[in-house]
Amino acid sequence: MKKNLVYILLATIIFAGCEKNDGPVPDDVKLERVPQPQIVKNGGSAAIDVTNLAGFQGKFDVGLYFPNDVKPSKMDIVIRKNATTVKLLQADVTTFPTTITITAAQLASLFGAPVALNDNYDVGADVYTQDGKKYEAFPATGVGFASGVASQPGATTTTRYSAICQYNPDLYQGDFEVVEDAWADYVAGDVVTLTKIDATRFSFVHVAAVNPVPIIVSVNATNNVATVANQSVGTRWAYGAQYTAPFVVTAGAATSSFVAPCDKTVSLNLNYGYSAGTFGGGPYILVLKKKP
Repeated sequence: MKKNLVYILLATIIFAGCEKNDGPVPDDVKLERVPQPQIVKNGGSAAIDVTNLAGFQGKFDVGLYFPNDVKPSKMDIVIRKNATTVKLLQADVTTFPTTITITAAQLASLFGAPVALNDNYDVGADVYTQDGKKYEAFPATGVGFASGVASQPGATTTTRYSAICQYNPDLYQGDFEVVEDAWADYVAGDVVTLTKIDATRFSFVHVAAVNPVPIIVSVNATNNVATVANQSVGTRWAYGAQYTAPFVVTAGAATSSFVAPCDKTVSLNLNYGYSAGTFGGGPYILVLKKKP
């Protein structure tokens, strides 16, 4: 498939009345090929963990989507914070690809404020053509490269570093207090002990399960979503002898069950069931918080 060339319209044409122009492009319209930046994370931190700002090291490559096409005279690498303020990170990049790193301390210095939870930092490139014209990654009005450019296969004209509270498996073990249990097997202040299994899983036993077996919670470390697969909790529920083959499973919106490491909490939106089926009215939220 032929590659798409990006053309920028550099002249504004005002038509006075109806006038025929020869060819698909009027003679007084000037077209110019503009090099398309390719900005890709290359190892380093994928996001900024606000619990370990010193450990953040963003590493990305600045290259060209069409490396054998027209070259820019240079690129200035810029960073935009929270879709508003834009700062210069590195000027006059002329070698492609070039690898650049950024730390949380540099971000704080650039923007005059420490990195905070939910901040977003977008990295882009201001492109200068061979005749010196500048095309901004984040112009004050309008957009930089059109959506059709960025949506080309494998194209990334910008990359983002988000400030998150990253999952820490060592946090999710030990004693947690019950904050809320909508199913009402626990009362606020009850203690539930979590056991770390590995880097993305922990477990606990349910207070209302007879001959309990651990309930395994899996965590997606990229977005902190927690999942409990449909699993047995023991031989029966303590509610009565008829409640055999007890089970729990997360339900509702995928994001309704999650860990919040900055708050040291886990919220599980659970359905409860037994051999006859699922109890009605669910799912029911269970919120636990790490004891001090």
